[in-house]
Amino acid sequence: MVDLSIDFAGLRLKNPIVAASGPIASTPATIRRCIEHGAGAVTVKSVGLDKENQLLPRPGNWFLDKLGERGGLMHCFSGLLTPEQAAECLSVSRPLADREDARLIGSLYFMGPWTGMPPFPPVSPPAPETLRRMALQMEAAGADAIEVCCNCGLSMKPSASVDFVERSIPVAIEALKGRLKVPFWIKLGFNHDVFWLRDLRTMQKLGMPAVHVYSDLRATFLDIETARPPMALPFGYGHWLRGPANYATYLSAVNSKLQIMSSGGIWTWKDAVERMMCGATLAALESPVQYHGYRVFGDILKGLAGFMERKGYKRASDMVGLAAPHIYNVKEFLARYDQTTGPREAVRLALDEVQCTGCGRCVSCIYEAIVMASGLPSIDNEACERCGVCVTICPADALAIEAS
Repeated sequence: MVDLSIDFAGLRLKNPIVAASGPIASTPATIRRCIEHGAGAVTVKSVGLDKENQLLPRPGNWFLDKLGERGGLMHCFSGLLTPEQAAECLSVSRPLADREDARLIGSLYFMGPWTGMPPFPPVSPPAPETLRRMALQMEAAGADAIEVCCNCGLSMKPSASVDFVERSIPVAIEALKGRLKVPFWIKLGFNHDVFWLRDLRTMQKLGMPAVHVYSDLRATFLDIETARPPMALPFGYGHWLRGPANYATYLSAVNSKLQIMSSGGIWTWKDAVERMMCGATLAALESPVQYHGYRVFGDILKGLAGFMERKGYKRASDMVGLAAPHIYNVKEFLARYDQTTGPREAVRLALDEVQCTGCGRCVSCIYEAIVMASGLPSIDNEACERCGVCVTICPADALAIEAS
């Protein structure tokens, strides 16, 4: 029997799968469904720090399937909860969370006044007293932890975001450190650059135990029939973020001693395992629940437990950071490079006829080294360049490059 429980910032969770802040955690009813379907923790939709933050009365989300980006998402869910709404979500959800051993995380969002039109005015971090008051209100309503999202949002030009975040982090820590009974951490968008590594060091220096690194990359998708994007601002989310978010998690893990919650591109149990192996303690998700429904939590937990049993992992924490030594490893890269640049005659492409299903995918070979004959691939090793493409796309693992 595997143990899915895990500790994060001094908080014990029954499993490492977290419902991230967003539409799926914006009402008591949606929070209830996250808990009932097994989420280890639910991050309630963020509270705005001033009235100007209440941009939209309802969610606005557009999946991009019709534009050819299945599961891709552009969103305009910028309407934040009021402190009173968040307190209601927490207090109403508290009894169920206790029964199901789930954790509730309150969320605060730094975002300057919304003018609606550029040029955007300079934005300063909120007053510590305001931040402290709202965090204490959430704690009193039943939050097990507080997450503070330091990000530029829509209220400033991109060139100002780095300065804003760097000024906001010390303000948040100073305002809350030693004032709460529950743990708190910073949620940090990495804004398509590496400046967040500096922010991680600042957080560590100021005594933070953990950080939430999430995907804030900008992306644009177009409806070519109209020559317009679904949204006129490049906010792109979805499964395609998996690779960048994996790498951001790795960079965060190896450049700090902070525990990491990571979100962005986590849609399946394999994605969650992958993110944890890159260095994340917790894997948070939101958009796949909108796409597939709340059953996603159960599917991920079932797959995660099955994988751990098959591989012999006793605890969820056993997987954290396993891949980190291999992600940016020049020695391993050079060894693989030497293998692929050796003489063609030293290796050959071989077929395991027992494993082969005859699907024919390998005949896409650009060197025309594979053709189908009597339902099986026929290999011409004179034409084969040993590039490895067929080996990697074979769904049955029936092809291999081996010594001649």
